[in-house]
Amino acid sequence: MHQFIYNGRSSADFGLILSGEDTWKKAVPELERTAIPGRNGDLLLSNRRYGNVSLTYHIGIQRAFPEKYGAFMNFLLQEPGYHRLEDSYHPEHYRVAVMDAEVSPKVGAYNVSGSFDLTFSCKPQQYLKSGERRQILTGSGTVYNPTLFDARPLLRIYGTGQVIIGDVTVTVTECDEYTDIDCELEDAYKDSVNKNGCLILSGGEFPVLQPGTNGIIFGAGVTKIELIPRWWCL
Repeated sequence: MHQFIYNGRSSADFGLILSGEDTWKKAVPELERTAIPGRNGDLLLSNRRYGNVSLTYHIGIQRAFPEKYGAFMNFLLQEPGYHRLEDSYHPEHYRVAVMDAEVSPKVGAYNVSGSFDLTFSCKPQQYLKSGERRQILTGSGTVYNPTLFDARPLLRIYGTGQVIIGDVTVTVTECDEYTDIDCELEDAYKDSVNKNGCLILSGGEFPVLQPGTNGIIFGAGVTKIELIPRWWCL
C-alpha cells in the first residue's frame, strides 16, 4: 500500500488510502515576459529561480471516517509551515512542503467512508536521499555532484584556517573544535552559538558544489571536513 510521510508521520498511521497520480509535476523557471512593439515574440528575463510546485494526493478512508479524518487533520494543522515530505511513489527523493489549500471531503452514507484531495505547495527541489549521506575528508580531495544543479551543502569544518571549495575560499578565524556552515541558509554556527563573525568568504559568496567534480583544498590548521552535499534535481 502506498503512503506518504509528512513531518515525521506516515499516512498509513491514520488509515489513509491514497493515489499519487498527481505528484509528478516539475517546477519551472520563473521568467518575466515583456512584449516589445514591432518585435515578434516576448522578451524573456530570467529571475534565476524556480517557483513552488503543487502536488496533490487523492485520499480515501474506508471506515471510521470522522475519527480518522479528524485525527489526521489535527496532526496536519498543528505545526504550520514547511516540513519534509516523501512518499512511496518517489522513493529516492524527498521534498520540502506545506499544506497549500483548504480540504473539502466528500463523505459517504452514514459517514462511514469518505475521500478528499490534499494539496501541498512544495519548494522546487527534489532532494536526493543519497545527498543526505555524510562525506568525510581528512585532506584535500574531490567531491562529485551527480546532478545538473548547484548544491548548497552543510559543512562542518574542524580547526582554524582556510578551505578552498571550487572558486570560493572559506576562512575560519576562530574555532572551538569545529564550525558548522550552512550554505543554503548562509549561516555559520556551533550548536546554538552564532559564528558568522568568525567566517570570511572570498567574494562574499557561500560555496556551492557544481555539477561534476569539485576540488576541495585544505589549508594549514584545518584537520577535517564533514560534508552533507544536499544533491537535488527537478
